[in-house]
Amino acid sequence: MVMKKIFILFYIIFLFVFTGCSCNNEKLSENDYTYNTYTSALGNNWNPHTWESSSDREILDFISTPFVSLGIKDSKESIYQWIYEMATGVEDVTKDNQNDIIKYKSSLPEGITDVNLVESGYVYEIKLNKNAKWEDGNNITADDYVYSMQRLLDPKMKNYRANLYVSGESAIAGAYDYYNSHIGNDKDVALKKDDEIILSFDSVGLYKVDDYTIHYVMAAYQDYNYFLTSLTSNWLVHKDTYENGYNESGKLLTTNYGTSKKTSVSYGPYKISSIQKDKQIILKRNENWYGYTEDENGNLYSIYPALVDGKEIKQYLSTKVVIDVLTEDAAKQKFLNGKLSIWTPSASELSSYNLSDKLYQVDETYTMSLFFNSNVESLKTMDKSKGNKNSIVLSNDKFRKAFSYSINRSEWVKSTQGYKPAYSLLNNLYYYDIYNNPSSVYRKSKQAMEAICSLYNVEYGDNKLYKTLEEAYNSITGYNLTIAKELMNEAANELINKELYKANEEIVIRIAYSKGALTSDDNAQVALLEKYLNEAIKDSKFGNIKLEAVGNINDRYSDVPNGEFAVGYGAWGGAAFYPFRNFQLYMDPEKNKINELGCWNPVTEKTTISINGKHVTKTYQEWSNSMVGTGEFSDSDFNIKLHITASLEEKFLNFYYRIPLASSTQSFLLSYKIDYYTDEYNIMYDFGGFRLLQFNYNDKKWQEYVDQNNGSLNYK
Repeated sequence: MVMKKIFILFYIIFLFVFTGCSCNNEKLSENDYTYNTYTSALGNNWNPHTWESSSDREILDFISTPFVSLGIKDSKESIYQWIYEMATGVEDVTKDNQNDIIKYKSSLPEGITDVNLVESGYVYEIKLNKNAKWEDGNNITADDYVYSMQRLLDPKMKNYRANLYVSGESAIAGAYDYYNSHIGNDKDVALKKDDEIILSFDSVGLYKVDDYTIHYVMAAYQDYNYFLTSLTSNWLVHKDTYENGYNESGKLLTTNYGTSKKTSVSYGPYKISSIQKDKQIILKRNENWYGYTEDENGNLYSIYPALVDGKEIKQYLSTKVVIDVLTEDAAKQKFLNGKLSIWTPSASELSSYNLSDKLYQVDETYTMSLFFNSNVESLKTMDKSKGNKNSIVLSNDKFRKAFSYSINRSEWVKSTQGYKPAYSLLNNLYYYDIYNNPSSVYRKSKQAMEAICSLYNVEYGDNKLYKTLEEAYNSITGYNLTIAKELMNEAANELINKELYKANEEIVIRIAYSKGALTSDDNAQVALLEKYLNEAIKDSKFGNIKLEAVGNINDRYSDVPNGEFAVGYGAWGGAAFYPFRNFQLYMDPEKNKINELGCWNPVTEKTTISINGKHVTKTYQEWSNSMVGTGEFSDSDFNIKLHITASLEEKFLNFYYRIPLASSTQSFLLSYKIDYYTDEYNIMYDFGGFRLLQFNYNDKKWQEYVDQNNGSLNYK
């Protein structure tokens, strides 16, 4: 009798585990539409004033709403439209507010001294959404925006995301002086309380007109469309929560705002429901978001703010978002078992899904690169105590240049998830005048192509191998093993002569490679880099080179310049419509965390660029700021700004402090549960984005579908 009961119990368990039992269906609702995604490392700081990683940004996007956004107007014709969100209107009111230009000390266009001649591009009026609320139901008013900008620019905090509003193309008049009015990193200067510095925010050109109107005074002229672009994000923070998180124990005033459920207040379509540290975050609909309405059954729904393809459609159909931290193997298994809505195959598996209707592939602006710490003393320390051996070789510029020439990028990208070879820092997705000239691709400009041809010594002309600039540029691969070997020989001799390296000794270099756990792709990529280096050092006096990838690194971008690692792997990208400020990322440590600060000091090092036949000398930091905000050449024509940008790109790449490897792409599969609104990608609105995601099944019906397929789905 006992044996019979055991057998029956075993049989029930067998049915449950192996036949895809739908016993949980009664817990699933036909009103629930869950979007399940994953990451290798969960975001840990979604404060709009300090966020850094894409994982942070992902969470912030769910719980915030921009002033405006770009959306689909006509998907068949790829026509976009501006969508009002937290703003209900944006108007250029410069002509009626010319005194603001004087009051807040805006920089006038070159050649203009009479403010009465300035009629546009300086003062913008933002009408605020009167229905906007915090997740606790309280109204969001002009006071919240002014307060939040004051905190963002707070000179005691030196917030990371203040850079765009201080001196970037979105710079607010007076913001630079206010931001720098307090020596926040001076231990001897006491931190001032809020009421003591309110002596100075009056000089910043962001002010309240009435409860639902603010004026934004530009530091320099800004075209209307580019101003709207700057409003596709938001700087709002919740005052009480922000201040309750203050910490005054360090050199700077900090806050823990946006680091947990308790310290986060949503004003977006979703709010944080729960967080398991380093494991999972769950977001649910924010019932107090202005965009939701209740239907007759009490269920929330939202209508897109404008017609799409001439019709009214619903948005934000997902009722819940679950983000799990998963290894690549676990993610694959969950996706094929119907428990993930999206999955990125590894490089080795991607080809198996090339014919799948659910495979999406799209280029990104990000350029994946190796960045270095070439400081001799730092490298000596790393060789003694950080697990490296003879990483001192990286102090030699010829070694780094040889490293770059040794990389077969066309082969290397086969170990990635569909990336494309890169031998420059800006790819084909950067536009310098997109609203007036949709074909204004920086990379295709004469100046940009000439810079890279010069970098790789590729000539063109009547008596050359390549007749045209385009032919010469298109021939570049960045790979030349012959040159790499010549340079390695020279590098070895120089290092030996300086007694920095002994001939034929082994070289071991640890690479700060990933914020999350290492994947099979990561290991394959580093193995190829190791192979390329060892091919390049053949017949030189270098010993065998071993590269070791290191994962689970919280901040590899700081660890390299701080001397924890000699090499890091990472990317810069985004801001596709602002190529002229791109080199602030590499040359202005006051606005960005410069990954290469272990190599040089762009604040003091100078270079000369010829402008209209005149030789102009500036520090690299000054050059990087010269084309944006109130910079000397910010009002210059595109040819001058293209020339400066291309010159900086060539000069920086020629240091080999950073070696570009590939332009990243997104290559992923969507679950049968969902579809994008359109399959035609557009840089203005993606595929329609998460907000227009279409659900083919609710949670209950989806589970039934998965059960019918025995818990194993085929996407090939």
